[in-house]
Amino acid sequence: MTNTSSSDPVTSDLDYLYPALGRLVTASAAMESSLRDVVSRLAGSDDAAWIIFEGQSVDWLVSNGLAVLTQREPMERWPTQIVAQFREALNNAQTAYRTRNIMIHGEWRTDCFMGEGCIGRSAPVPADGPVFHVHRSRYRKGLEERQLAIVDIEALAEHMRELEYELRAAMKKADDAWLGSIA
Repeated sequence: MTNTSSSDPVTSDLDYLYPALGRLVTASAAMESSLRDVVSRLAGSDDAAWIIFEGQSVDWLVSNGLAVLTQREPMERWPTQIVAQFREALNNAQTAYRTRNIMIHGEWRTDCFMGEGCIGRSAPVPADGPVFHVHRSRYRKGLEERQLAIVDIEALAEHMRELEYELRAAMKKADDAWLGSIA
């Protein structure tokens, strides 16, 4: 059983971390679902093609979404600003997901693991609570440690919710533009 008394600062500080990580997990799952749907629709998939997109990584989805846009752009199916909106949303989703992976797949501590190699917080919002240290638990992808606060995790979760909306909004604009061009 976990001791959450105030005399055990490590346990109590980490307990504040768990709800923020839970928000990040749910926000990233929703963004990934939207990404999968949007890339599938960009590719023009039929009812049976969804199987190709299920289970694919975010890197795969973004890479193939960008490839589809590159192929469709010369056909001028959508206005340039819609293509640019898709590209930006896809690239932002990939960047956010990579940061998410450090947070979700990392080991969290209240003390520094690497010492001088730790990357400090870059967020402009002050930490209103403890600053944690997270390091990648998958060393084959490189040893990296970062300082993060709960506000940083919550900001990424909110950003992923916004990206989910941006992806769906771009798809709606693309649908509207396509339908308007064939009407």
